[in-house]
Amino acid sequence: MTITVAPTAAQQDRPGLVTLATGDVRVPVFEAAAGQGMRPRDADQPYPLPTGRADLRAAIAAHVSGTHAGSVGEDQVLLAPGARLALVGLLASVCGPRRNQVLFSAPYWPSYPPLIQLAHGVPALLSRRRPRELLVEVVERHRTPATAALVVNSPRNPDGAVLGEGEIGEVVDWAARHGVMVIFDQVYRGVPVGSQRPPSVLDRFTNLPDHCLVVDGLSKSHALAGLRIGWALAGGHLATQAKAVLSHLVGGVCAIGQDVALLAIEDSLRIQERLRPVLNTNRARAVDCLSALNGVECRLPQGGIFVFPDLTGWLARSASPSAQHDLTGWLRDRHGVAVVDGAAFGAPGHLRLSYAVARSDLDEGLHRLADAITGARSGSLP
Repeated sequence: MTITVAPTAAQQDRPGLVTLATGDVRVPVFEAAAGQGMRPRDADQPYPLPTGRADLRAAIAAHVSGTHAGSVGEDQVLLAPGARLALVGLLASVCGPRRNQVLFSAPYWPSYPPLIQLAHGVPALLSRRRPRELLVEVVERHRTPATAALVVNSPRNPDGAVLGEGEIGEVVDWAARHGVMVIFDQVYRGVPVGSQRPPSVLDRFTNLPDHCLVVDGLSKSHALAGLRIGWALAGGHLATQAKAVLSHLVGGVCAIGQDVALLAIEDSLRIQERLRPVLNTNRARAVDCLSALNGVECRLPQGGIFVFPDLTGWLARSASPSAQHDLTGWLRDRHGVAVVDGAAFGAPGHLRLSYAVARSDLDEGLHRLADAITGARSGSLP
């Protein structure tokens, strides 16, 4: 197995480069705490509990239950240093010697295949026969005796697509009939963009079914990617197994990080109110600009922090050989704007751009993209 560096991690900053390739929220939320030290400690720090502090898990359970029709218990919350390690803990608990196939659909987060492999699973990409084919039809066509789990990412990275409430219910029912676990990756669901929150499996059930698992965290919803605090929601024997896996995999999450996470969850409303108008304005700005360019299609994402324009028309008709050969390298080196190649997500010809950046960076990045595609400095956004 060969594992390459994640596309976001591979990006390099340099003077003058406008970076729209990030996977974190870079809209200012917290004022600098200059001159303030860390909270004093009265004693040495013991190892934290592998599943997280009880008060933080209770706060997460209350936070999640407060945004859903159902309720989540503290014992269902498994803390991890980042949502991806929570996901690995779940995958390692689900995959066994005979049932180890994990299904997911494109476009997809590039880390899914290597993380599945690290958990001794076999990644299996779903392919649709027609654009509007229902997910439950696709998964049934790909199901084999080895199918252990399905990963559902909604809102989806990279394009912000959202799975409807009806489809979520159909997938949950299908999985129950066939003994398949469903892992709902909803780390982008808490990002305050659009008029309403995207549907969740937690909206459908008073109690989370044992064959449904949820991955979430503070990185996107609270603009705290660097804190590396995520969690899994699980019940039944999978919760017990995942706790055991995480006890070996991470031991415990940084105690000071848990302090900050608790404060952030308690401050959720203010953070959301601070982010919402900026993200909604930036999203509309990016879509309007990109949609106005000849040969470019850009849909309004229903959630998340990215736009995912389709440049295949422009590449086929108007792009230079350099752009056709290495589009993101050409944009970075010739035009000074860093974005992520859609090929990394299983969608060549597309670009992933973050709009969760400062307005000045977004505007300059869009200027440079427009210049690259039109071939001339326009002086103003289309």
